[in-house]
Amino acid sequence: MKKYLEATIHILIWGAGCFLILNYSSSIGSFKKNDGPFLIVATFGICMNLIIFYATAFFLVPKLLGLKKTNTLVISLLIGFIGITLLESLVDYQYFTKLFSSKRASFLVYFFQNTLVGFFILLVALSYALLKYWVYNEKLKRILLEEKLSTEMAFLKSKINPHFLFNVLNSFYAKALKNDVPELADGIVKLAELMRYMVYETNEDNVLIKKEIHHLKNFIQVYQLRMSEEDDVSINFETIGDINLAKISPMLLIPFVENAIKHGVDSQKKSVIDIFIEIKQDKLYFKVVNTIHKTPSDIADASSGFGLDNLKKRLLVLYPNTHTIETKIEEGNFVALLSLKLD
Repeated sequence: MKKYLEATIHILIWGAGCFLILNYSSSIGSFKKNDGPFLIVATFGICMNLIIFYATAFFLVPKLLGLKKTNTLVISLLIGFIGITLLESLVDYQYFTKLFSSKRASFLVYFFQNTLVGFFILLVALSYALLKYWVYNEKLKRILLEEKLSTEMAFLKSKINPHFLFNVLNSFYAKALKNDVPELADGIVKLAELMRYMVYETNEDNVLIKKEIHHLKNFIQVYQLRMSEEDDVSINFETIGDINLAKISPMLLIPFVENAIKHGVDSQKKSVIDIFIEIKQDKLYFKVVNTIHKTPSDIADASSGFGLDNLKKRLLVLYPNTHTIETKIEEGNFVALLSLKLD
């Protein structure tokens, strides 16, 4: 029901406005009800105002304000408003005046009248769009805060002093080297780096992309230690572009890799995971492709897993209107795509 509530309210308000104008108004600007086809003039004027309202409230403001292009928004509103007002005034002056017996007014009179009405509609549309934008963002922030508090509470309940864990891992590392097991020693180092990143680096709002990539590679290497030599699993990682300067919110990319491993690896079958990252100007493009071993219902679950659902909510708050996220089936593989504008 909530899905259609906003549309219903709009229909009722505009319908009530049209009813009042057509039944209780004796004139629209210079056009009098008894002198010509009043319904045609009223319908045309209402259509022009509908264009001003919905183009402003549902297209220009949400699109450009979310991208923080305030100057572009102001210019677009001015050009659009002036263009529609000129068109409406020209139609009034060149066409409708011929259908009415009233004295023909000058073009400036029609332009002034249409500007007043259109400007009022524009102010209403801006107020509506800004209020809706504010409510939407506050709701997202509240959801993110609730999830953050829930996560922190769960973490506190199971928290162990990280210094204790790091000391234990250092001891294991020393014993692995002493017993000449370099592969195990390297895995312990990677695990310690994983934990250090999650404990300390995630306190920052943004981290260098090269750190996030290093974290992904550590995660993959630690996972590969769990696999036996008989497992036919191939994980490929490719980066293009400069990863040394750009920054990103931490832990944004790991859910894609976790999802690919969880749903795309089968120890009994050949499994391939391809991870691709490209930094191009101020954009990040991230793609993860994994083999499908699941049923159609499992694939649907994979595309809307808990990790990816939470990630989508984070992206709406952290990168509003500056990101796209997509999951799809392509040539027998599950594909996850993310693109976002970097700070």
